[in-house]
Amino acid sequence: MSFWGKLFGSDNVIKKATDGIYNGIDAAIFTNQEKAGHFLRLLKAYEPFKLAQRFLALTVGIPYVLVWLVCAFMMVIAAFMEPCATEMICRSNTVLDISKELANKNNDTLGVPFAIILGFYFAGGTAEGIIRARSKS
Repeated sequence: MSFWGKLFGSDNVIKKATDGIYNGIDAAIFTNQEKAGHFLRLLKAYEPFKLAQRFLALTVGIPYVLVWLVCAFMMVIAAFMEPCATEMICRSNTVLDISKELANKNNDTLGVPFAIILGFYFAGGTAEGIIRARSKS
């Protein structure tokens, strides 16, 4: 048995201690290869969240856009209807008023949720790009 082995109990204890110190120093230095590996694992873990984001965007976005398309179609129909000569029941004004009311209700009910969802959907990548650009400067 060596001097260090007698001092600490065995050569195995010294080997374990030196291996622990080496592994600790190795773990303290974060190489580009390790960064790339962590980023790939992060992207893989992020996939279900991106799927949920897309589902939410479609769930709110499709009805919101469809109602706006219906409003636009109603406005086009009102533009091609015969203009009113008197203030009696005027179908072109009625269709136009209904279209505007439907557009207002669409914005009141689905507008804010749609804006929030799109904000979360696109802001993540935008914020990341801004942070990267600022960190390089």
